Amino acid sequence: MSKEFLKQLKNRLKERRHHLLKEVNLRLGAFKDSGGCRLRDTADIASNLIEDEIVMSIAQGEAREIEQIDNALSQIKKGNYGICEECGAKINKQRLIAIPFVNLCVKCKEAEERDEGIEINRGGYYKIEPVEYGEFEIDEEKSNNIKHSENIDINPYDN
Repeated sequence: MSKEFLKQLKNRLKERRHHLLKEVNLRLGAFKDSGGCRLRDTADIASNLIEDEIVMSIAQGEAREIEQIDNALSQIKKGNYGICEECGAKINKQRLIAIPFVNLCVKCKEAEERDEGIEINRGGYYKIEPVEYGEFEIDEEKSNNIKHSENIDINPYDN
């Protein structure tokens, strides 16, 4: 990897980090400011709680991206940038251009997503995890027979 290419990616990472820090600070500032108003009805309270959850969720995602950027900048400094942290293979240059803070090659990322049960738009399936009140199992034979166009009434209050 050329020094010029690394310099360009390092600059992109720093710019993105700066932008994300500003965004997180703005979101958290707005979140803190929204706590002081007195709301009169439960619909307003519920609406504000939902908005607050969304703001916090976005801020958490941005904070995770900042951590990934910091890791990438650290790898550049150590001379390990562009090396898959799982298998040690070189990460494709086009992948680094697309996602400069990436730390896994495509093969390892796909394996990680498969292990975590994340559908990756290639015909994969979500992994069903146990829920709090017991095990939940999917009957594959029945689920494969359900057509997307079928309307299934699941309202327990309808008679």
